[in-house]
Amino acid sequence: MKIAVVVNSLKIGGMERVAVNLASACHDDGHEVDLIYLKNRRVELRPENPAIPVSLIDVKKGVLQTGISILWLILCRLSNLLMRKTYSLFFAYAEAKVFANKLAQMEQEAGKPFDLIIFRGHGTFEHVWPLQDSRFVFVCESVQAQEHYGFLSRWAFSRLYGKRKMVCISQGVMDNFQQMVQRYQFVPERTALISNPIEFDRIAEHPMGSRDALHPRPYLLGLGRLNPVKNFPLLIRAYHRLVQSHEVTQDLVLVGDGKERDSLEKLVDELQLRDRVFFKGAQNPPYAWFYHADLFVLSSKSEGLGMVIIEALACGTTVVATRCPGGVSQIMQGELDQYLADMTPEALAEKMWFGLNAIQSDSYNDCVARSLAQFDGKQIVNSFIREFAKALYN
Repeated sequence: MKIAVVVNSLKIGGMERVAVNLASACHDDGHEVDLIYLKNRRVELRPENPAIPVSLIDVKKGVLQTGISILWLILCRLSNLLMRKTYSLFFAYAEAKVFANKLAQMEQEAGKPFDLIIFRGHGTFEHVWPLQDSRFVFVCESVQAQEHYGFLSRWAFSRLYGKRKMVCISQGVMDNFQQMVQRYQFVPERTALISNPIEFDRIAEHPMGSRDALHPRPYLLGLGRLNPVKNFPLLIRAYHRLVQSHEVTQDLVLVGDGKERDSLEKLVDELQLRDRVFFKGAQNPPYAWFYHADLFVLSSKSEGLGMVIIEALACGTTVVATRCPGGVSQIMQGELDQYLADMTPEALAEKMWFGLNAIQSDSYNDCVARSLAQFDGKQIVNSFIREFAKALYN
């Protein structure tokens, strides 16, 4: 089967890593797969297997090369001033044509069409929503804001999601999506719950090296984009409380980049933690950072699924996380539920102390194994084919 996995960009991020993982899982399962990205940004992630083609369809550049492009761009920018977040929706009328033409060109050069085209993330299928193609599958990666497009939300969501083949990556995302269906009264063609694949073999084979090569002292780890949703101020405040209440010796290491870095560094200075909290920037792959951490802490306000939790558990690291909307509770089931905290510095600090001192039993390890089994790549690829590809030919 010939499959395309399409994502906005290949910068370092959870959704982008999942797109790479899915492409690799398709290839490992014997399918012919292309990984396609839409924004001409630096490629920071790509499949390890060079047999998987990585192609740029630069939809914006393609539009700007046409005769009326500048006028259309200006009109879309003006519409965004009057109706927030509508620029991408209206500019997509032109981008979608570019994508369709480039996709047809790829298929002609390959000598065969794609059987299944999987778009990862809301921002990705904003570029192509005017197209109707029975092979398209849109994957919701996160909990979507209900009023994202203001007074145009009903019109926008019905155009984006109505009469579409939809996948939600967790029960939390599915619940949120069903709320949107009821609120805005649109009808998807088909909706399925299919989780994200994790490359367990790659994690197992990755050289972990020594901890000292990463950080000179034992550490607790926070990892992700430094943006409001990841809620790193909560983690820093919880760590501050943990130091004050329990005199822990571990440093706090934050791996990731983003627009909040300056404000987070100011918070670290305010709490007089400059000699205890360290910013390491984005690191790819992050497996050694998980492996050598005494504890991984996720402090998010919401998570579509929580891939970093899965990766940390696969590296054998204890995880503490906020009990946030989305897919975290799908991962942290059974005995793992006791490592979930309310979203306050006090509650998170106490769970961090609990996680640092917990002795992992056989039943705990069995619980981790059962949780990780949900994210096997072959199982997830087969779910996509069973739910969508085979229906095209029946």
